[in-house]
Formats: sequence, structure tokens, C-alpha cells
Amino acid sequence: MSQEQGTSPASSTHSSIEYILTAPPSDDPDIDSDPDSDFDFCGDEAAQPTASNGANNLQGNHYSNPSGGLSNKQLAQKFSAFNNLYGSGSSMEAGSSNSDFGGQQDWEQAGHDATEQDLAGPGHHGRLECTVSQPQKEGEGTQNAYVSYLVTANTDFKSFQSSHITTRRRFTDFVFLYRTLQKEYPQCAVPPLPDKHNMSYVRGDRFGPDFTARRAHSLGRFLTRLTLHPVLRRATILVLFLESNDWNATMKSRPQRGMSGSDGGNSSVLESWTDGFLNAFTKPHRADQRFQDVNARASKLDSDLGTVSKTVARVAKRESDLEGDYADLATQFQKLAALEPGVEDELTRFAASVQTTSEGWKGLKDHTDQDYLGSLKDMEAYILSVKSLLKTREQKQLDFEGLTDYLTKAAQERDTLASHGSMGASGFLRQKIEDVRGVDHEQSRRERQRKLEVQISRLTTEVENAKKTSEAFDEEVVKEIADFERIKASEFRDTLGSLADAHVGFFENNIKIWERFVEEEERRQKEIDAAAKAG
Repeated sequence: MSQEQGTSPASSTHSSIEYILTAPPSDDPDIDSDPDSDFDFCGDEAAQPTASNGANNLQGNHYSNPSGGLSNKQLAQKFSAFNNLYGSGSSMEAGSSNSDFGGQQDWEQAGHDATEQDLAGPGHHGRLECTVSQPQKEGEGTQNAYVSYLVTANTDFKSFQSSHITTRRRFTDFVFLYRTLQKEYPQCAVPPLPDKHNMSYVRGDRFGPDFTARRAHSLGRFLTRLTLHPVLRRATILVLFLESNDWNATMKSRPQRGMSGSDGGNSSVLESWTDGFLNAFTKPHRADQRFQDVNARASKLDSDLGTVSKTVARVAKRESDLEGDYADLATQFQKLAALEPGVEDELTRFAASVQTTSEGWKGLKDHTDQDYLGSLKDMEAYILSVKSLLKTREQKQLDFEGLTDYLTKAAQERDTLASHGSMGASGFLRQKIEDVRGVDHEQSRRERQRKLEVQISRLTTEVENAKKTSEAFDEEVVKEIADFERIKASEFRDTLGSLADAHVGFFENNIKIWERFVEEEERRQKEIDAAAKAG
């Protein structure tokens, strides 16, 4: 509803609900509507209802990067080829629907034993794998020191300049990527980043190897989740993040474009907060059992992960204790070797084997703490993102029900006026005031009736648009839940498999260490025995 049409009761109470039947064109030639949008439920030419609140916009916009290492023409060609190769968002996202699990039998990223859930992934549309490693401190000795991470991407997407891409990004760059995806894809549960407000900042060891390694693992999981998501993996901002040679220029240019067409940015934030506060005390009239079940399962999984995290933390603590105990034992045997010259070589070799075992415990502890325990914490945060999406869906339903209530009340008031019925206490007071002012009652009634007709017509359009928006958002959330389940299963399989491999590698290495020690001692004993016989 445009502002020229006036203000309805719906807009006065739910001021953030504003359905625009025709999106106005952008004045910025660099801003194009997203051809890959996965929320074009009305079609390319049809009118699309959107919400005035930027956080609830259903239509995500992708912007070109005028100074990201490529010219506008090159970027346009690249992304055009990208879209032509991998299709529109709706067709790709259809593969993620839980109603079409069996339609992706040729998914190259799935193994021979892949389940239906595994096969519901991005499919044969391409391969994109990302890793984050090698944290490195930049700006040593300055006040603005920070840590950069090596981001490596391997892909067969023809839209990329190379199949193997490497670049360095800092945590702030990841934050910008995350916030942009959140704004442009509100219908998606964007995987969250690791919490920046970590106690390591307070202790002053945010540049320590443990902290940076743990963060590198979390950032790697963040990118992996994006690459497994059928919509987010094709986001323009992700391509720029991985490939742009001038990422800083990209970050500086996009916020200015993001503000175009949204002059009331501050008021939108206030309206969003107000509506969220009011809706927190309101429940939908007709709750959808599907989403209630999803929310219950998410809460149960979150609780179970919390229990597992505590257990794994105790395991990591025990492994750390064993590392220290073995290191202390090796040190004591080194001291003993100095006191016993007759068996110095044997004690030294034993101490070396014990020290190597201690290093093995450290590697296992690091994997358990930094990788596996971190993955559990990251999954808890991902679940919160899904629950937030469910809350947004509920607010869309509340918006529709609220507008429906306003329409019903307006229709009842119109019918009462048409039948010359009693208006109750408010109508009695109005008549008395009109008598004092000398207003014609019949003319006043006809004027109120005319305004109600206009208001009902406007509300009818808004209710229809709100219904389409709510139903379309429900469909997107169903797909998003299926994608989350698939990504969760893939991540659990990978992290548990990696943890098992770490344990197998640790014990295999231990066997080799002590078998080698025993063989060495037996060989030396045989040499001593042979020398004794010869003598």
C-alpha cells in the first residue's frame, strides 16, 4: 500500500506491514533485481507483495561490484553465465524440497551409500568446496592488528575465473558476508558466524594459536554450510567474497546501495522492534502443526547438543590432562637418565617415546576441542537461526491474521452504519458532539460510510497480499527446513567421521611408537648378547 493511498487502521497499529503491489524501479543503474531470487512466487512479471521492514523483505537484491577487481561488464558476463549454467533459484531450490528427495540421484557430492536426505542436495548443478586455514596475524606492532585467514575454494562452476581460488579474509569480511546474506535472503536460515564476543578478547589472547585455530574451524564450517545450501551457494556476494581482488571496495559500495529506496531506515528499525515486541505476546489463531513439530524437534536437539557438548568438554579436559601427565613423565625420565649412566640410552629412548605419545595426546585434544566441540557449539547456533526463521514465519501469519481482523471490524462497522443501527457508547458520544458542532447526522453518516468503503477496499487488497506472502513464506520455510536437515546430517557425518579418524590415527601412531621402541630394545639386547658371547 503506497503512502499516497492514506493511512489505514492496519498501518496505524502494525505500521511495519506495508504491501507494495508494484516494486518501484531503482534509480541506481548498478542495482538490478536478482534474476536468481528464490522467492519470486508471483513470477517475473506479476506483482510481488513485500514488507516495508528491510529485515522482512522477501525479495533479495544482488548488486554488481564496480571495483572488485573486475569491470561491470565482466561481472555481468560472469554472473549471466553463472545463472544460465545453474538455473533460476526456484528450479534449483526445488531439489531441496522434502517432496522430491529421490530426484537427485546423480548428486556428485554424495557417496554410493547416500540416503534420500543426502540426495536432496544441490544436485548436479556444480561443485563448490571451501576451506579456511592458516590464521596469520597482520599489522604486527600496530594498534589495528588483526588475524587473516586463508580461504581456499575448489569449484567446477564456469562462472569462476579459476577452478582453484585462494584469498585471505579477516573476520570482519565474514561478518559483512553474513549480514548481507541475512538482508538479501530473509527466507533462508543463514548459518551463523562464531560469536565475536569471546572471553579470549578480554584475556588478551585473541591472537593465540588455540583461539585462531578454533575460529578457523568455525569459519570453515560457515562456508561449508553456505556451499551446501542450494540458494546461498549461488549468491552474488559469496562469489565476490571468494574471488574479488578488491573486497574492501565491495564492502564500501554495497551499504550505500542498500540504503536506496529506504529513506525511513531508522523508523523501520523502530517499527520492526515494536511489532516484534507486540507479537511476542500474541499467538496465531490457527497454529500450523508442521512448524510446531519442527520447533519442538529443534529445541530437543538443542538441549541434547548442550548435554553432549558438556561431555565432550570433559573428554577434551581429560585428554589435556593426559598430555600434561605424559609430558611430565618424559621430563622425569630425562632427569633419571642423567643420574643412571649405565642405562642412559634406554631411558632416553623411553623418554622420547613418552614425549611423542604426549604430542599425540595434544593433537587428539586439539581436534576434540577445536574441531568437534566447536562443531557442536556451531550447530547450536545454527539451530537458533532456524528457530528465528520459524519466528519470522509466525510473524507473517500474525500480520495476515491482524489485517483480517481489521477488515472484519471495518465491514461490521460499515454494515452497522448502512442499517442505521446503534453504534453504542462511542456512537452516542459522536452524535452529541455533532449536535454541539451543528453537524448534519445523515451527511456525517454517509461520509463515514464512504471512508469505510475506501478503507475496506484497501484492506481487502492488503489481506490478499498478506495471505500470499504468508503462504509463500510457509513454502520457503518448508524447503529451508529440508535443507537444514540435509546440511545437519552431512555435517554430523563429517565431524563424527573426522573424530573417529583422529582417534584411529592416534592409536595407530601409538602402536607404531611403542612397537618401534620394543623392536629397538630387542635389537640392542641381541647385539649385547652377541658381543658377550663373542667376548
